[in-house]
Amino acid sequence: MQNFVVGFQNGRYLIAENHSFPTIEKLVEFHKKNRIQNIFLNRPIMRQSWELDHETVVILKKLGEGAFGEVSMGEYTSKKGGKPVKVAVKQAKPEKLTKVQIKEFMREARIMKNLSHENVVKFYGVAAVQEPLYMVMELASNGSLDGYLKKNPDLRPEVYNEMILQAAWGLEYCHEKNIIHRDVAARNCLYGDRQVKISDFGLSRPGPSYRMDPSRKVPLRWLAIETLLQYEYSFKSDVWSFGIVAWEIYMKGIEPYPGMTVAEVNDQVRRGYRMEFPPNTNPEVAKMIMTKCWAEDPANRYTMTEAVGFLRDFFGIKRQAPTPNKTRVAILQSSRRKGRMPTKTQKSPGFKAKK
Repeated sequence: MQNFVVGFQNGRYLIAENHSFPTIEKLVEFHKKNRIQNIFLNRPIMRQSWELDHETVVILKKLGEGAFGEVSMGEYTSKKGGKPVKVAVKQAKPEKLTKVQIKEFMREARIMKNLSHENVVKFYGVAAVQEPLYMVMELASNGSLDGYLKKNPDLRPEVYNEMILQAAWGLEYCHEKNIIHRDVAARNCLYGDRQVKISDFGLSRPGPSYRMDPSRKVPLRWLAIETLLQYEYSFKSDVWSFGIVAWEIYMKGIEPYPGMTVAEVNDQVRRGYRMEFPPNTNPEVAKMIMTKCWAEDPANRYTMTEAVGFLRDFFGIKRQAPTPNKTRVAILQSSRRKGRMPTKTQKSPGFKAKK
């Protein structure tokens, strides 16, 4: 079985050169009866709800650049009706991407389509019938978490606590869905309506473990020690990165390991160095993160469920059922998944990293 993109040129649809049709129905009917360029339609697969049409998305303005191209603010109108919803749109032009990048773009979409949680960015769908490709997601009113923290350095202590617990809830849910995020960082969280939302699933993989290609460059400052040494990712390496996010929140969005180069971070973390928390951080919370998120042996770290339990009880914050609105109906999951974790690590040769 092979997937084909249906092209649209000069008002006609095609998947093989020199054979275009005025409607999708006529295209399908033709290729069910004729084998052209090794294309033969055998069994139809119905269009999924997350497969969108370009005409349902209106691009309003550019917000920035992403890994695959521009990220823009837009409006999405469901074919089922209703008012337009403000959205963020990742745009990707296949002619400017490698096959690997296109595969990664669609992998991120396939992961996100299965997620529905108040603390995970909402996914509306992908428009892939024509170019550029669109990935349509919830637009967070305050943008990235690290940017919001830098612009608002005088938040009340309880707001920082809420942010940390909300990030923990979102990541716990991802692990329940058997997803290793692999790029947990404040820059990859969004903030809107007083909710932290886990975002950017471009590096995510199914759990319980994943071994990275050593030649790939990754953001080293957020990496667990077993990833530095053995290129291993797991749910427990996400727990380490969550501890870095907690540090970023309490430090009001500054970059981890301030004053250190990437090479120095790589060396010092291997030697046992761990960042200190600011003096006004509750010592019990700081101790939990340093001993239960940043433990050298992954087996000695908390699971995200255990981290959530500690923070929820310590902060005295109960999860409230969200009010359904135009952007979210959260689905709370109760299942827990268990997987094999990497054991205590051994050193390995050099590591390519990006800041």
